[in-house]
Amino acid sequence: MLTSRERVIIALNHEEPDRVPMDLTITELAYRNLAEFLGVAIEEPLSISSFTEVRPSVTILKKLGVDITYIKLSSPHKRRGYRSTSGDILVDEWGIKMKKVPLPSGGFYFEDVEAPLATATIDDLERHPWPDPNDPGWGEEVEEKAKRLYEETDLALMGRFGGPVWETAYRMRGYSQCLMDLIVNPDFASALLGKICELQIAFDKIGLQAAGKYLQVFKVSGEDLGIQTGPMISPETFRMMLKPWLCKRWRAAKREFLSHNPDGEIMLHSCGSVRIFIKDLIECGIDILDPIQVGAARMELVELKEEFGDRLVFHGGIDTQQVLPFGTPRQVEEEVKRRIKALAPGGGYILAPVHNVQADVPPENLVAMCEAAIKYGQYPLNLS
Repeated sequence: MLTSRERVIIALNHEEPDRVPMDLTITELAYRNLAEFLGVAIEEPLSISSFTEVRPSVTILKKLGVDITYIKLSSPHKRRGYRSTSGDILVDEWGIKMKKVPLPSGGFYFEDVEAPLATATIDDLERHPWPDPNDPGWGEEVEEKAKRLYEETDLALMGRFGGPVWETAYRMRGYSQCLMDLIVNPDFASALLGKICELQIAFDKIGLQAAGKYLQVFKVSGEDLGIQTGPMISPETFRMMLKPWLCKRWRAAKREFLSHNPDGEIMLHSCGSVRIFIKDLIECGIDILDPIQVGAARMELVELKEEFGDRLVFHGGIDTQQVLPFGTPRQVEEEVKRRIKALAPGGGYILAPVHNVQADVPPENLVAMCEAAIKYGQYPLNLS
């Protein structure tokens, strides 16, 4: 039996390990429900992201058979988000205001309520209080944490340092206005994207210089380019306005990562129907595509594997819109079998939910997913 790290490395090399490797991202309440279901006490303090995601403990990952954990930058104390006097508003280091909104199924999420650059001009960009990558607080303990996980566990390590370029732009500008800028105010759009791009490159560099030698995967954040039914923007607009900045950031990250680990792989998260952009992503240096949103248009897995399986590793594939939250454990098992059959032959597949697991996912379904992946993901595959 291979270690988790060995298993992931072999899959990344488009070869077949002992079984299909697994990954998992999960939100706070879903994680607490899972820990209770597994009978595991949560002893470590939970750091909750703006997407309410938390990092599972090594104990829970090993209990489930999950093979990957991740490392993030610290936030400098002077730039931490803070709450307003109303108690439910969070302001992040980019100046984006978010409101804490409860969910019917339990838990909560943060909804953007104020874009700091909604009425800005190009000149205003210079006056905005941008996060400072030179603040030493960003890199605090990153190397120490990565080294400890590398030496004390056999998990594969994923770095997650700088954030998105495109998504940060539309959150700072406002979604509708940012889309209009691409067409009617391209100079402003390019200036904004360029500023964010340079900052994200700087944040990537901080993390990769500290921890790159311990990582197997570096995730260049998320850049959602698709919606459920098709691309978010036209391919022509993407290639003219977004691709130059995204390519610059991804290629810079890849150069930096490979200087510390020549075998490292770059992963991009992009939701929705993104098939029309995949050749562009590969051209810009992306090695691993996440999440393979199976419910979106034109994301047929067998065709994706046939067309891109020799150039891309696929990460994700397990439906979080219907099957995981509303299916039975038996239906989850059948979902896992279908995804393994389509994406796992020849290696190059890491099984995972297509997004952060939410509070409406029963913990028994998560356990069923992991058990089915171990049962049916053994190589050589035999799913007949």
